[in-house]
Order: sequence, then structure tokens, then C-alpha cells
Amino acid sequence: METVLFLAFLLQKQINDMAIDYSKQIGKKITTKGNQKICIHLENIMYIRCEGDLSTIFLSDKSKVEEIKTLKEYEKELSDAGFVCISRNTIINGKYITKADTNYHKRVVYLGETALNISKRRLIFLKNHLF
Repeated sequence: METVLFLAFLLQKQINDMAIDYSKQIGKKITTKGNQKICIHLENIMYIRCEGDLSTIFLSDKSKVEEIKTLKEYEKELSDAGFVCISRNTIINGKYITKADTNYHKRVVYLGETALNISKRRLIFLKNHLF
């Protein structure tokens, strides 16, 4: 438990000094394959939440796009561009993290005003991936 507290402290302290190069997002797009083909710039994606094969992409302008694609597919496609899996069903764009609130009972990362839960297992991975 002390390790989790220490990692939570590091995550909260260093959240603004991330070592990821977000310039890899500039100019890159993903294309949805639904009824309408839509190109989405990676820098506009805040997070992606999946329920089975149905994914919802949440954009910085507060709009949403739904697509049939698994989280694993998104992880492979976006991991080198600063996207991090924080739970079994959510991938976030690290550049939108504004705050982290972690302790024994609460592990939350904030993307602006949006609060998303971090799984216990992913807290350690998130700390290692971002710093």
C-alpha cells in the first residue's frame, strides 16, 4: 500500500511535467468506418471509452463519435502518440490531463472538468508511462 501512495504522490506532483512528445499527434488522423467516414485529428481526442466493440470517442469540443472498434485496436494505433489506457475500458490523451487525485479509495484523473477513474493496476503503469 505504501508503494501505491508513493506512486500516487509522484503522479500528482509531476502531472504537468510529462515526458511524452505530443508533437507526434500533430497532423495524424484516425478515420471512423461507420455510416459516415469521419477523419479525426488525434490532438482533438480527449479520451475513448469502449463498451464491448462499441467505442465512443470524446472530443475536445465536447462532441462524441461512435465506432465499432475494440480498445485493443485503439491501443495499438494510438500508444505512440501519448494515449494511455487507464482502465479496462478507457484510453486517455495524456496532453489533456489537468489533475490527478489518488489515494486508497479514490484514483481519478481529470481531463479538464471530466473525471475518469484509474484502475488500481493501471495506476503504476500510468506513472511509468507518463514519467
